[in-house]
Amino acid sequence: MRGAWGLLAAARPRRIAELRRLDEQVRRPLALSTRVGFVGTAGGSGCSTAAGLAASVLARRRSSRVLAVNASGARRSLLWHAGLLSDATSTSAQDAERASASTAAEALAGLATAPSGLHGLDLTRVTPGDDTRWWEAVAPSSRFFDFVVTDWGVRDVGSLGHVATASSLLAIVLTPDREALQRTVEIAAAAHAAQVPSVAVVVPARGRAPWGIGEALRAMPVPVVRFPVDPAHGWAAPAPSSRLKNATNLAAIRLAAELVSVAAARRAGAAQRERTDGERQVVTA
Repeated sequence: MRGAWGLLAAARPRRIAELRRLDEQVRRPLALSTRVGFVGTAGGSGCSTAAGLAASVLARRRSSRVLAVNASGARRSLLWHAGLLSDATSTSAQDAERASASTAAEALAGLATAPSGLHGLDLTRVTPGDDTRWWEAVAPSSRFFDFVVTDWGVRDVGSLGHVATASSLLAIVLTPDREALQRTVEIAAAAHAAQVPSVAVVVPARGRAPWGIGEALRAMPVPVVRFPVDPAHGWAAPAPSSRLKNATNLAAIRLAAELVSVAAARRAGAAQRERTDGERQVVTA
């Protein structure tokens, strides 16, 4: 896979050390299944692109199953960007088989598989715009997957309800402009109120960002991962990692590592709260 080898070949010692650290972070074991919801602040923000790249990195580098779910309705969904071009819809019978799954094989019923090993499901062909389908087709079998990465498309605070409930953490994808930054802060605040941590993903449009955006991004209340402009994302066919810029592959690895780190921190925080609550109960008793 040139994506990784190209990075190493072009890397200086400091970059090599970063790549090793990122690889360790991406492969870090997690006790529970993690559900990542990708949302965009506006159409064309690059939400599906970022989601597809992150899901592919997770599928290649983690030892357990990763599921990518398209709930966005975008023409080029995260499944397309991950190289999954076959039909990824499932029948109601297959949904029911996954819902009652007691084995991993049953949990894979009706799912397509990309060359990276990423499993995929498209919810939009049968029930476009219906968030409740996720709870029927994905939620019951999500425990069989190490990560479930769902592309929910464009969202604002008012349409975040199902997404926040379905997610262990959010990845908010934005372009570097003031309106998108404001929407990102609002979505992150709403997610925080629901005890769902967030990561901001900046996918730049062509041209220079407005003055002051860099400083505003550094002041964001959530971790920020920045992607470069990459012409390969506009090709007629999905670009493999070997044809992407080294900077794009590096950003995808950074994003995957950040998702794993945030998931681990969320679980550690929950465990600490459980211990504290238990100690309080003992003291009260």
